[in-house]
Amino acid sequence: MRRDLRMLALFLGFLLSFQVADVLAQGWDASAGELRAACERAGGATAFPGAEAVVIFDRRDVEVEPSGLSRTVQHTLKKALTLAGARELAVELLPYDPMSADVQVLRCRVLMAAGTVRELDPKAIVDDPDPQSLIYWNSRHKTVPIGRLDPGDAVELVTRRVGFTYALLLDADQGPDESRFVPPMKGQFYDIVPFWSSWPVVEQSYRVTIPVDKTLQYQLYNAAAEVSDRLAEGRRVVTVTMRGFKPLEKEPGMVALSDVAPKLILTTAADWKAKSVWFHDVQEKASCFEVTPELKKLADEITTGLTRDEDRVAALNHWAAENIRYVGLHMGTGEGYTLHPASMTLRDRGGVCKDKAGILVALLRAAGFESYPAMTMAGERIERIAADQFNHCVTVWRKPDKTTVLLDPTWIPGVREMWSSREQQQEVLMGLPEGADLLTTPVSAPENHPLNVSIHSALAPDGTLTGVMKVTADGQSDAGLRRLYRGRLRSDWPAVDEAMLTSVDPRAELTAVTRSDPDDLRTPFAMEVAFRIGSYARRLDDGSLLMTPLAARHPVGQAAHAEETALSTKPAERRYPVRIGCSKLVTLTERMALPPGATVKGLPDPVRLDGSGTFAASWRLAGGELVVEETLALTRRIFTPEEWPALRAALDSFRTLSETQILVSAAPRGKERT
Repeated sequence: MRRDLRMLALFLGFLLSFQVADVLAQGWDASAGELRAACERAGGATAFPGAEAVVIFDRRDVEVEPSGLSRTVQHTLKKALTLAGARELAVELLPYDPMSADVQVLRCRVLMAAGTVRELDPKAIVDDPDPQSLIYWNSRHKTVPIGRLDPGDAVELVTRRVGFTYALLLDADQGPDESRFVPPMKGQFYDIVPFWSSWPVVEQSYRVTIPVDKTLQYQLYNAAAEVSDRLAEGRRVVTVTMRGFKPLEKEPGMVALSDVAPKLILTTAADWKAKSVWFHDVQEKASCFEVTPELKKLADEITTGLTRDEDRVAALNHWAAENIRYVGLHMGTGEGYTLHPASMTLRDRGGVCKDKAGILVALLRAAGFESYPAMTMAGERIERIAADQFNHCVTVWRKPDKTTVLLDPTWIPGVREMWSSREQQQEVLMGLPEGADLLTTPVSAPENHPLNVSIHSALAPDGTLTGVMKVTADGQSDAGLRRLYRGRLRSDWPAVDEAMLTSVDPRAELTAVTRSDPDDLRTPFAMEVAFRIGSYARRLDDGSLLMTPLAARHPVGQAAHAEETALSTKPAERRYPVRIGCSKLVTLTERMALPPGATVKGLPDPVRLDGSGTFAASWRLAGGELVVEETLALTRRIFTPEEWPALRAALDSFRTLSETQILVSAAPRGKERT
């Protein structure tokens, strides 16, 4: 009986998928009455509490040619539930890059709640350049001025898009027709389809029709859906449908939405190795890394006097990081996956990540090293299915023993590392001649990123605190401190120095400062600050002093807005992973000389916590001094929900001590020590 019920359920689901496919196959020529009926079935504001609008349906129909060229018709119906939702629906922006895609509005209708229908004049649609910063490419958007709406009004929009999502400028042999939108990996197709929305969605469907001789792989992540995979008229037709889903409830510090929200990924590429070989061959065919006399001369100058391979590679890496300005311009053939010639980047002294990576490849080759480019996705996870999930380009140095070292001149300006550890636990695809599989960069140990704050201070009977604070750092902790200075004029650097203490007490006065040059990466960052803070401890009526040790308040972390002071520890339990900037090791110590004969009340118990966040702390008296020792380790960059409780406990304990006050009482009259 149960088996029969399961078979019936499977059959009904199979039949439903055919019905959905058939509805989509009928196209988008629905009557206003049919659309209005769909809106009524979905319900109004009471059916979607807290939502400003609702997506009645979002249907995408994709046709793929043998060349890999794809055309997508998207049909959406959205209904305003509140005034805020009506304002958001009043304008629709359709972004595209004219070098890789085109988008047209086929129809736009407004179904007024009062019963009338208003159709948008296509002449009202405006084609505008995108607002841009640092990357001045040709990205544009179509502005669809839908106009004033009221709650209950619905907007139907039908668009046609051809092309793909990455920019490739025109080749000389490409014509003005849509053939110029064939993807860069000829004959291959891929798509990444988000199944999430900022509003509730009643139905979202995606259908792709593709030649049967293409091996289409697809996978839906982070959700379940209705799937139909069948043959029709000699082509393969795959339809994926989800119904009745709501916006994800975001959590503070969570990973990218694409890492946890439902998404459909499709590709015809065989595997990552095939993509790696293709990426390598594209660059070599274009002679992107040709070593010109100018590049050879520059490489020799940069590495003069250096004998160790690691030192020579580091010098070239940091030269590219510091001397090639990050800026994207329309530079002719070579946008997208094909890197610009290194000679062009040297001439212009500017480019985006791929240009910085490309000139480093050429400089390394000029210096006699084996080097190649690589692709990665900064800030988001790359899934195992070999679709193009990349937004960043880096460099590979392959040693004589065939081991590889990743270099990133884009992310290391002002960083002593060769590869930014802010990119740990991140997927990379190297463009090697024999191909490579997708790799994940390893966790960088907290000890590689130490931040040490050591204070020797003296507390006067009137509550004044004087002393010297020494700060040393390396790795990403070093880089975080340098960024405070490097982003400002040198004349502003004294204000940054002051913030190291005024961040916790505005009365702090700096009486002397010595500091490393933030632009000199040869040695780890270090600074020493002599200070005076009047009335640091609150003096009570009986003459005793109430205060929190300065080191425990982590003034340097407060000034740098570091994760250990800024990351929210809510909620207590998480559904999604949390991401910080980088693993790190924070050590805070203070030896505070107390007034002669003083006693102390309220010293907290020692703390020892282990796990994904480790914390050890001890406050004690030793020979007339208060000794504070605290060590906090954030063990990785991305923490799973299962690792969150230990990390949260360490952060909460660390912050609790930063607000813990102790009472320092003066010795009875006549019993002061001499």
